[in-house]
Amino acid sequence: MHTNYKLQEIDWKEIQNLSKIILRQIKENNLQIDTLVTVFRGGSVLSLILGSNLNNVDTACIHIKRSLSNDSNSAFGNSIYKGITNVSAIENKNILIVEDIIDSGLTLDKAIEELKLYNPKKIYIATFYNFNKDRYKDVISGKVMENYYWIVFPWEEKLYGTN
Repeated sequence: MHTNYKLQEIDWKEIQNLSKIILRQIKENNLQIDTLVTVFRGGSVLSLILGSNLNNVDTACIHIKRSLSNDSNSAFGNSIYKGITNVSAIENKNILIVEDIIDSGLTLDKAIEELKLYNPKKIYIATFYNFNKDRYKDVISGKVMENYYWIVFPWEEKLYGTN
């Protein structure tokens, strides 16, 4: 089952540029981040980039699934919480939830709900693309989007012989 959004393919240069924008916002706002919490899988690449550029940050991962397949334009279901790693890096810490895209906010809502169970001091959010600027205006965004597209990231390219 698929959606009918227009596809927008991006390249690694775009990822690099968006990452620099996000890092600049973190530094300009003097955010004190103890732990990067990756929303698996979407936030993995941004989390790796941020982790390489921020000093003394720990990592954790929360796995929430919404897409019904790994295909571009896949339809979505309910947010299904599948688990979290490294809880001790979240408790009483300033955490940065790292996600690739914010659209409806359902995945992010579920992540925040689960993470609050571990009493973080402060929760920040970073994303490459924010399609929900009205609801998530305080998010550290690489790009705030006016129109909705299905973003096809460079790591989603199908490699020959892997299907």
